[in-house]
Amino acid sequence: MPEQPTASTSSTPARAPQTSAASEAPWVPEPDFDTALIEEAAKKSSLVWLSPAGLSEAAKGPNRSGPQAVWHVWHDGAVTIVAGGAEQPLPVWAVPGRVVEVGMRSKDAGGRLISWLSQVELVVPGTPEWGAAAAALHAERLNLPEGDDYRRRWAKESAILRMRPLGGAVAPEGGSEAARPVPTPATTLGRMPKMIGGLPRGGGREGRGGRKRDGK
Repeated sequence: MPEQPTASTSSTPARAPQTSAASEAPWVPEPDFDTALIEEAAKKSSLVWLSPAGLSEAAKGPNRSGPQAVWHVWHDGAVTIVAGGAEQPLPVWAVPGRVVEVGMRSKDAGGRLISWLSQVELVVPGTPEWGAAAAALHAERLNLPEGDDYRRRWAKESAILRMRPLGGAVAPEGGSEAARPVPTPATTLGRMPKMIGGLPRGGGREGRGGRKRDGK
């Protein structure tokens, strides 16, 4: 019998699956608008307002007038402050390990811009982190006496604390959250100085001697 023809065993190579241009684009995470807003607001304003978070009214202490303002610098992704000793005071609930609410205002409008939660962290003296934070704070600290050994003083009498955002923004509970200033013994130094060379009384038609010009 004649041999029957057999099918060829060779086959064409399989084509690679088609991929769309959309699937080839790299994945880009969505921007964290809250974090960006916190950083931008912290760099523009040197004040933040601290409030206790998760405390009962009795644990907040006798001064319940509202959030307390503190000056700070934005350093290493955190609100960084120096307090205690001859520096600014802090309420008793703003201690390392405690969760606080940090409020930030708009430098343009003056109203509350964003609030967020943070756990207060102590920067340990003698560490590189403490030295970098102290240098950043010293650069923005006003009215330090010339030659003040601030590093020794801050390490001995004060504390450098930092607060990083724990998450996104905290929704306000309502109300203006206006607060009275914290009592302080600070005052002005005596009487205000007199202005020299100011405008005389009676308008611009009078000279410095009080006489009218041009005999009028």
